[in-house]
Amino acid sequence: MKKIIFSIISIFLFVMFANGCDIFDDIDKSIEDITKPKVSCTTTKQYRDKYGYSYYIEGKCVNNGSKDYDYLQVEYICYDKEGNNLGTALDNTNNLLAGQSWKFKAISLVSNAKSIDHCDFHEVSGW
Repeated sequence: MKKIIFSIISIFLFVMFANGCDIFDDIDKSIEDITKPKVSCTTTKQYRDKYGYSYYIEGKCVNNGSKDYDYLQVEYICYDKEGNNLGTALDNTNNLLAGQSWKFKAISLVSNAKSIDHCDFHEVSGW
């Protein structure tokens, strides 16, 4: 019985490799897609405009995956000095292809941007 199972497995592997199917590359790619973040974002600076009406967050997102995104949005949550949630800062783009990077400039239009102490990265979403 062991010889039959061994023979079947051997024939299966021989046929796969003879047809040019490299199962190990597919496994490596699947593992990479699971373990590597699809889109990673970093913040480079945060600042208020000179009139105090808007608060900006600049940074960069990189599409590390193999998927092309038709739409991508980065979102930050903005807080005052007491830690109260004042609202969000957003930016979005279209067509971020695999391997490409995007320099974003998220804007928060809360009623009083002068009260914003800082904004924390919340999420990046897209399809």
